Amino acid sequence: MLFKINNLNYEIDNHVFFKNFNLEVASGEYVSIIAPNGSGKTMLTKLMCAVIPTNDMFILDDVSLNKENVLKYITKIGIVSNEFNNKCLCNKVKDELKLPLKNLGMCEYKINRKIREFGKKFEINNILNSNISDLSDSTKSKLLIIISLIHNPKLLVLDDAFNNMNIYDKNFMLSKLNELNEHGLTIINITSKLDTIYDSSKVIVMKDFKLDNTGTLDEILKNESYLKKIGLEIPPIIELSNNLKAYQLLDQTYFSTSELEKKLWK
Repeated sequence: MLFKINNLNYEIDNHVFFKNFNLEVASGEYVSIIAPNGSGKTMLTKLMCAVIPTNDMFILDDVSLNKENVLKYITKIGIVSNEFNNKCLCNKVKDELKLPLKNLGMCEYKINRKIREFGKKFEINNILNSNISDLSDSTKSKLLIIISLIHNPKLLVLDDAFNNMNIYDKNFMLSKLNELNEHGLTIINITSKLDTIYDSSKVIVMKDFKLDNTGTLDEILKNESYLKKIGLEIPPIIELSNNLKAYQLLDQTYFSTSELEKKLWK
């Protein structure tokens, strides 16, 4: 098991948020934790990523998160959050990409080679010398994910990381993340946006700081009334697919308009 939350208990001023919270994620899994706003998404991310201190409640790649191991733990994880950890420290894109590699003690030659590799893979060669302040919100969000990946983490944790992206950048990055997952990257996508979970191997529903349901993508998405009741918005393509399945016009859920059109008009 690559990542484990072991009996997490967390409270502030006698107000209990997480109680006996457990989670296991195997190496290579792509897990989406879906939850409405106010259900604990960002707090869970902060706890998982050592932003909020804990003691031996999180284990990543056999490293238990505690005061002694925190540096070793965080080098194994990549973090992107729409609520925190969303600020850059450098002016230039290239310098920001270099920073985590320098912190790991990588030599300049290897750093430059890594940036060339990522520039090509994520199609950002044209902005490497740009000022980060001049980038659009969508491009900045894309860049934050790329920065979180450049040190080759064992686990990538996303917290509503796609909220500020335009449709092109969102689909592009989701496609790239799916490719990386197919090559072994373990991903936990914590989100309220169901249109970002289509590549998940497992979906977990979180409600009121508790894990409320677990299943495959199809198993979770077909239960529209349940998802709406807890405050999640169903993407139109999913609603349409489910309605057509109810009339036996489809035998599966479709996640893109083009795929659905091909099926209906073939």
